[in-house]
Amino acid sequence: MPQVMVVARNFMDMVAALPAAKLDMLYDSAFICEAVLRSFPPLAKKYVIQMLYVSAPMPAAAMQEWVLDEYASKHKVAIDRLLQLRVFVEVRDRRKEVSYKMNNKFQANMQKYLVSGGCLPREPLPFSVTGRLPTLVELENYALDQWECFLLQLINSSQVEKGTTFSSSMMKTFQRGLLSSRDGEAAKLSENGFQFLLMETNAQLWYIMREYISSAEVLVSFYL
Repeated sequence: MPQVMVVARNFMDMVAALPAAKLDMLYDSAFICEAVLRSFPPLAKKYVIQMLYVSAPMPAAAMQEWVLDEYASKHKVAIDRLLQLRVFVEVRDRRKEVSYKMNNKFQANMQKYLVSGGCLPREPLPFSVTGRLPTLVELENYALDQWECFLLQLINSSQVEKGTTFSSSMMKTFQRGLLSSRDGEAAKLSENGFQFLLMETNAQLWYIMREYISSAEVLVSFYL
């Protein structure tokens, strides 16, 4: 099996690595826009609010004056993050001076969000439904049990009493890079596989999600 390095990254790092066209598609959703805004450092959030109703590009030099010199490093971090996630788009004029303009889709959706709010209308659930809802402890125990079952199946499918709902082909996708095998030998846990098992659960989950998304994208492009 080919070796794939396991890289633990958070969800927003994965989003930032998407092509510009896919990022713009994500910003069709106001809830995605809200999630991205929440992920920003405080100064970046402040810049988004300040630019939310500004349609013209803002010169980078002018924005630099919004902060004191002692906060120049935080300003750079904020601008870099805004550019990475295409919330700000860099614009250059004839004199090649840099300005920043807010992503049109992100700007429009956040304006609507401020006016109408981000909560979907929802009627209260009757007691006949809420009375049967599991407790937080029960949900946590169930999730841990399912995750342990998934990890066991990931490492050695033949020794798992109850499997997951993933197909064998999808499980092989997840196992890629985590298991290694030679001709005529059973697959064994690779060095990357050990590294994966030592990760925290949230890092393991992001890895699996990335593999799933990558596999889905390949499948979609194949049919297109």
